[in-house]
Amino acid sequence: MLSNNSDFKELLLLHGRDRRHGKLVEELNLLLEDIQRVEQKILTENESIEIAVSEWKQLESKNNALEKEILEIGEKISKNKIRQLEVKKNEEYKALDSEIISLTNLESIKEDEQIEVLVKIDDAQSTAQIAQEKIAQKVEGLVQQKKNFEERMLKVRSEILDLEKEIEKARQSVEVEMLRTYERVKKVVSRAPYIAPLKDQKCSGCNLRVSNDVISTALVEQKLTQCDQCGRIVYIER
Repeated sequence: MLSNNSDFKELLLLHGRDRRHGKLVEELNLLLEDIQRVEQKILTENESIEIAVSEWKQLESKNNALEKEILEIGEKISKNKIRQLEVKKNEEYKALDSEIISLTNLESIKEDEQIEVLVKIDDAQSTAQIAQEKIAQKVEGLVQQKKNFEERMLKVRSEILDLEKEIEKARQSVEVEMLRTYERVKKVVSRAPYIAPLKDQKCSGCNLRVSNDVISTALVEQKLTQCDQCGRIVYIER
């Protein structure tokens, strides 16, 4: 029985290490995706803080601009009132008076607008501070999560390197022809396992029924037999 063949046992040992290697590589790729996902979350959270702070700063800038406008309007009103004292013609006095009234109304509008902005500044400042505190805590958790992924990546990479050495050693112990057949199967079959036991006349790799010839060869002949459905090496466990 092939399963009792010492050369085949060496091949099974190599196969087991290859499968372990494949799972570690897959885990490594998933860890890379996890790190990228966490980095994107950190970026998004930090952008949320920036948006909240930006809105607050924009309102501060708007308030400063309004403050400047109100001061300029007040200066114009003062100058016009001084000019009123100097003019001699009634028409000029009325024109200045009309301009003063217009400027005073504009000043009142700007002051009301400034009050609204100041209220918004208080709200925006409060929102920004809350966002900074809450998001900072969230980012801290995400940074720790990323660190854990990175630590696991280092461990997985180390395990892969150690396993690759074991695989190379195992390859040297496998009979040459068996190794060639195994390598061909690995190129043809899209995913592990590359060696699968037969169960109820089915290949446990693809779960399809094999031909009677495959079953007969697996039972009688002491050589590698391949599933005529998926191409995997098949054998009967005893």
